[in-house]
Amino acid sequence: MIAPLIAFSLLGLILFYVQTLVLFPYVHLRLLALLLFYVGLRPSLPLALALSLVLGCLQDSYATTPFGLHLGASLVLVAVARYSRRGLLLQQLGFQALASLAALALQEVGLQLGAFMLSYQPLFSYNLTKVHSIEILSTAALGPLMHLLVQGVDNCLRRLGWRPRSDPMPYQPFGE
Repeated sequence: MIAPLIAFSLLGLILFYVQTLVLFPYVHLRLLALLLFYVGLRPSLPLALALSLVLGCLQDSYATTPFGLHLGASLVLVAVARYSRRGLLLQQLGFQALASLAALALQEVGLQLGAFMLSYQPLFSYNLTKVHSIEILSTAALGPLMHLLVQGVDNCLRRLGWRPRSDPMPYQPFGE
């Protein structure tokens, strides 16, 4: 689990720097949330939880929000990914985009509720909701590309000799 954790953490760090230093003033995307969602779809739950802790702490240390807000939201993403993994056929692009859209929307609800409970901002203010909705929709559109990126990292790790454990919950089509 150490090799994939290091590889996905480095990928998350690269995405974090691209997101905050290159894209931020002009483009608002949630690339780390999308990465976390697609890693959460993989068979290894401990990897997804460890990566959510790493990336959640990274976002919390950079943001001006109270510590733990992004960490909790990243755990929500992993929970939604694990739930989506059971019921959806995620090999199709449309289902991937819808599943990531639902996960990002639930993450936003978790962030808004956490910020409201900490008296950080009003609950679902109109201006923030409108901007964040556009941000979520544009990020969900990049879902299939993030899926390919996660598969590429996984394939690179396999070429380097890492072998994942077998999937404890393989996909079973309905009716079989």
